[in-house]
Amino acid sequence: MPESLLWINKHSASTMLSRSCEVETRKIRKHVQHERQMKTKGAPEVPVKALRKKRPLEAEPKPRTTATQPGLRLDTNVNDQRREDGPQRSMLSASSSGSPTTNLMQSISTFPGVRPEELRSLVFYCQRTAPEWSGWRDASFWNKLILQACRSNRSILHGLVALGAFHESCEIDEASDLQHLALCQCIKATREACEHPISDIAALISCILFICLQNLQNSHSAYQLLTSGHSLVSDIDERLASGTLVLSDSEVMVLNKTLRPIIERLRMRFCSIVDIPSALALHVMTRQQTAERGSPLPETPASFQTLLEARNKLEQIVDWSEQNVHPFLPRGDERSRVQALISSWTRALDLTKTATSERYHSLEKSKKLLKAAAIVVSILFDTLGTANECSYDDHIGGFSEIIELYQSAIGGFVQHPHNVSFGIDSGVVDTLAFVAGRCRDPNIRRAAVELLSRTDRTEGDLQGCTGSAVLQRLIDIEEEGLFVQTAGDVPELHRVRIWEDHQYWDCGEIQIFFVNCPYDPAMGAQVRRESVRLQPGSLRIPKEKAIPREKVVSKTPNSLPYVKYGRGFGSFLDSRSTYHEIRLSSFHIPIPRL
Repeated sequence: MPESLLWINKHSASTMLSRSCEVETRKIRKHVQHERQMKTKGAPEVPVKALRKKRPLEAEPKPRTTATQPGLRLDTNVNDQRREDGPQRSMLSASSSGSPTTNLMQSISTFPGVRPEELRSLVFYCQRTAPEWSGWRDASFWNKLILQACRSNRSILHGLVALGAFHESCEIDEASDLQHLALCQCIKATREACEHPISDIAALISCILFICLQNLQNSHSAYQLLTSGHSLVSDIDERLASGTLVLSDSEVMVLNKTLRPIIERLRMRFCSIVDIPSALALHVMTRQQTAERGSPLPETPASFQTLLEARNKLEQIVDWSEQNVHPFLPRGDERSRVQALISSWTRALDLTKTATSERYHSLEKSKKLLKAAAIVVSILFDTLGTANECSYDDHIGGFSEIIELYQSAIGGFVQHPHNVSFGIDSGVVDTLAFVAGRCRDPNIRRAAVELLSRTDRTEGDLQGCTGSAVLQRLIDIEEEGLFVQTAGDVPELHRVRIWEDHQYWDCGEIQIFFVNCPYDPAMGAQVRRESVRLQPGSLRIPKEKAIPREKVVSKTPNSLPYVKYGRGFGSFLDSRSTYHEIRLSSFHIPIPRL
């Protein structure tokens, strides 16, 4: 096996599933042969009942009109370029001969051995999964790059089919055949990767694909894949430096502009789950000690041409703020400049228009979440490094506006049981958790917890129901013995922060370590350990250890926690029962997109 594929794990279960996949393959081949014979005789086409039940989509993609064909969401341009350049033209691929979706459909139709059910799930991925589950930073990866890669790599092709089947299985009642298809496609993808040579770039693309797929399926291997992906990036860098590896200019661009940032984001979000303000303060301290202040003061236009431009400008403001706002110095000109930048950015966003198209409502929701992200940035840098939790009381108005924007954007998603993103551009769970943990107004923080619980959004390995359970316990501790009507009714000595979070996936229990003022055990803060037992329907049970839920609920944590989250670090238990730790080296403000 090539060194670049050492992240693939084979075990007895995969062997059994492989046999199951071969049986399914023989059934499908017999059906296809029979169907061809019937067509040759002029008989009517036989429905594919053996493959799937009650399919809402056709096996072959139908041409769609301009008004209903969804774009690839590589950008959120104001002008609807598809009406000018063709019904399936990507907004950011105006220089290409056609959209990646169109080219892909033309290409895979000629692939030998692509079965109807595989094609159908691939179409579902292109039309639904990639546009709906991707974010700002990873949209080009899921909508364009990986589709180009699957043309020449059958392992990636089978992985995308698995994603499409898994996504559709989340939205229908009779999903067993779809889940089986997804599982078989995962096995095929692994087999193809093991049996055929693969380039380093393709290995990284495949690794990211399986990290996200395993994360969404609650697999233990997701974190191991993440570590292997980071090791592969480091290995590529070493071989490039030594001259033993040569990449083309396009491969270097893909590595540096897309793949490396995605791996880094997946690793760093693992280190900021417990306490976003503390993670930002740690990152700013490290960055200001090791880097020079070179970024110019960002200039904000009167309005933005696209929401993507607005998002990128917000990141420029964050980048400048990280270099210039010291976390432990009192208020100064730098903090005032940040607030002025956010104010001018917000005015420009308000004047930014969205196209009246089939994606209008989605763009409007993303615009509201962008505005909420700017308020989060404003609060974070105004309170950066604070040792006084009462300082957040000055931002009650900002917290209230965040909740209003979120209720308008995602409050109506109750009918969708799976609000999912790949987790590379996380943000909804992080933002609502920040409001619930830092805002002491009883109505606002409970509204945040209620949104987390009701929408139960999944962002990679983060789940809204888990966050809501943890934060509800934090609220109970802070308000214990108090009659709270306003934020000021919770004194500083009653306020707590989360120090660490240990999760026992085998029994659905989370142990949380809270600290009170001065919020650091090394400075004398008291540590209080609390346990939260999740409801059976919200347990994050790894598929490798799936057991009946009634048995899960009765179990107690008699082993090591599978994951531990702390300030600026995250660690997971590997196959040798030792912890692999990831330390914070960069920070990314949560900016979600719908």
